[in-house]
Amino acid sequence: MRLETSAAHTSRLGLVVIAAVVFAVGLGLGNLAPARAQTDDAAQNAASDPGQDAQSPDPAQQAHDAADAAEAALDAATDARNQLESDGASQDQIDAANQAVTQARAAKDAADQAAQTADDGGADDAQSN
Repeated sequence: MRLETSAAHTSRLGLVVIAAVVFAVGLGLGNLAPARAQTDDAAQNAASDPGQDAQSPDPAQQAHDAADAAEAALDAATDARNQLESDGASQDQIDAANQAVTQARAAKDAADQAAQTADDGGADDAQSN
């Protein structure tokens, strides 16, 4: 009976963690495209109205925030997978957790690249002025 309860708890924990990782990654990736678009808009707005730039959010900071969220999602997915392994979860659960880790790692890499691109775009804008 105790084994069944433990397995049910582990199963629910694994599913909750995977759902949380997918949600966090989705939020992180959702912020990447607007950050890139805002970088382009900021360059155009700076040329037409330098006073407006102070009121708009910093796209590079948004990209870095998304990268931080993606890193946190990767850490959570890795911790959940490690917990499943130490609890002796089924191989199917561990495989699902490994897939979540792989997806979170890909999202983190994409978010890091977007942050680097935002930084490079900001440096290019500063050099062109």
